[in-house]
Amino acid sequence: MTDQQGGKNNQSRKMGPGQAMESLLSSMHCSNHHKAVSRRSVPKPCSHPRCSHLTCGCGEQPHAKKTPTLRMKLFHWQKLPSDVVRQSRSIWAVMPSSSKELVEPDYASLELLFSVPPPPPPKEKTGPKIKKTKEITFIGPKKSLLLSIFLKQFKCSNEDIAAMIQKGDRSKLDAEMLKQLLKLLPEDQEVKSLKSCKEEKSQLANADQFYLHLLEVPSYQLRIECMLICEETKILLECLWPKAQAIRTACETILTSHRLPVFCQLILKVGNFLNYGHHTGDAGGFKISALLKLTETKANQSHITLLHHILEEVEKNHTDLLQLPRDLDFVSKAAGIHIDVMRAEAGANLKKLLEIEKRLFLSTDDSKIQHGKSVQVGNGSLNASKDLQKEFATIEKKKEELADYLCEDRKKLSLEDVFSTMKTFREIFLKALQVVTKTELHKWNYFNKTLPSFSPSTWRKKNQTNKAFPNTQMISKTDTVKGSKEAGLSPRADDCFTSSQKIKEADGRRKETGRK
Repeated sequence: MTDQQGGKNNQSRKMGPGQAMESLLSSMHCSNHHKAVSRRSVPKPCSHPRCSHLTCGCGEQPHAKKTPTLRMKLFHWQKLPSDVVRQSRSIWAVMPSSSKELVEPDYASLELLFSVPPPPPPKEKTGPKIKKTKEITFIGPKKSLLLSIFLKQFKCSNEDIAAMIQKGDRSKLDAEMLKQLLKLLPEDQEVKSLKSCKEEKSQLANADQFYLHLLEVPSYQLRIECMLICEETKILLECLWPKAQAIRTACETILTSHRLPVFCQLILKVGNFLNYGHHTGDAGGFKISALLKLTETKANQSHITLLHHILEEVEKNHTDLLQLPRDLDFVSKAAGIHIDVMRAEAGANLKKLLEIEKRLFLSTDDSKIQHGKSVQVGNGSLNASKDLQKEFATIEKKKEELADYLCEDRKKLSLEDVFSTMKTFREIFLKALQVVTKTELHKWNYFNKTLPSFSPSTWRKKNQTNKAFPNTQMISKTDTVKGSKEAGLSPRADDCFTSSQKIKEADGRRKETGRK
């Protein structure tokens, strides 16, 4: 007997916790519990006298579950299955459900406090119920939505929009809106469906009603295209006309300026003197792009270039040449304008206008009237485009004259390059002149403070050894600014100009004072 019990104990040690408990209950002859554990079914009341019922929960009949009579608010938790908690010695399996220590909740108070309140009754409308009828549409949903958004921009009825198209009124229709309208025009299938529709217009969607009004306008697509090309022509002409006039003015400025050839002749003499005995010497002229290389030739002294020296000579004997940047002002404004691009845009627009004119000529009489108002008479789009082509022809003649004037090839000359060269030359001219003027003003102020008895002429005689600025002429900065303003130059270039006349007057006053 002892050996059998020892064998059972050894066998139970090899079993798991659940199997050991099941074996123990089986040895206690609890057939109901053994059946419940093995089959995991709902246990029946256990009547065996040797069963403790601590684990199986059997014994007394379980109380009936309380169910709420109202809809209750939810308590959010993570649910554990019943078979899981009863297989282990957990907090839920230790205390049997029939224990007297368990506390029953007050279900009535729970139902009173945590029930979902019933929804309020719907308010009854005093007026009669109106059933909203479904709108009829023959247009796709995406296109219908885009067309509805487009129509809301006008804040007027569909009849008024159709009337504006028929009259060619562009007061509320700009180029972008007309382009959008052309994309939203009805297709052939939509036109057939709308014409065969027997329903009332009030039952149709707003986009379909607009299409019906639009179909009443003869040649509506041609009218919209005519309005669009007229609007585009107006915008294009407003952009191209000022540019074309600037190019023509720039060409005329270079051809008529009397200071530019005088300055170029001075550069030619200096260049031939420097290039004497070289293959580039004894030149009869030079390319206009050589003006940009005046700052590349450096003097023996630092920060002095050939342009600085020439401007000193000009300031001494030819002060009128200092106003050369003023002549090149219009040329600088024309730099960066591409005449070829302008000509291509104007030519393409004129081609569209001529095509619209032919289509309108073959259309109905009503469209011809609109053509006469919007294309020829109203804004003069066609005539204005032809005038712009005449302006381009005038510019082409000026370009040929400019090519001959600058000794360039007519076919290879680029107005963009010429204007860009003149603009850069004007900038380096003003910059170098500003350096020269500031340097001489500094010298004059220094000697005027340290040696007040020296006159400008005496200072020049005492400084003949100065190689960097020989024979310099200086005046006060106040006279410099005054002289530049009288010349009509910009405030930035005011400090760059001096006057030899002021120096001569100062010398005369000092001599007369010495004689007395």
